[in-house]
Amino acid sequence: MDAYKKIHLLSQELIPVINDLDHEPEQIILDHIKDCEDCRKLYANTVNFDENIPEPDYANDVEVKPLKKLVQFNTGLKLLLIALRAIILFYIFYSSFSYYDVESAAMILASFQGAIFLFYMPAAVFLLVFTITFFNKKWVWTSFITDLMIIIFLDNIVQLFL
Repeated sequence: MDAYKKIHLLSQELIPVINDLDHEPEQIILDHIKDCEDCRKLYANTVNFDENIPEPDYANDVEVKPLKKLVQFNTGLKLLLIALRAIILFYIFYSSFSYYDVESAAMILASFQGAIFLFYMPAAVFLLVFTITFFNKKWVWTSFITDLMIIIFLDNIVQLFL
């Protein structure tokens, strides 16, 4: 195979990516295009193709809707976090009131306060870290304030009913 055929084959391979080539190989291909009719047609088609690609119209803003499954998953996670808190609180209420006599209110209240700090506070910290990881600031602050109110004031509310 002579040098002209080699340059011809390489030119046909490189003409579609001629704009990405270094200056020297690009110049060799452009010199070959002046002499070769086939390569000139291929180069013209490539240039015409690049020029005929329509420009995208960015004037129309398209609202991107979140994926339905992702929204359902997000809602499911929120419900799961609420359900976990409710289950822990139910366990605390159940264990505090079922194992002691109703007459010993001080013992029920002490058991309730201990269970809040022993069970609810670590769970609240874990759930808050989970909330920080997966949800927005509004949901984080809502969870934090709710957990803080439960830890601080729930035993006082229970004391009113004893």
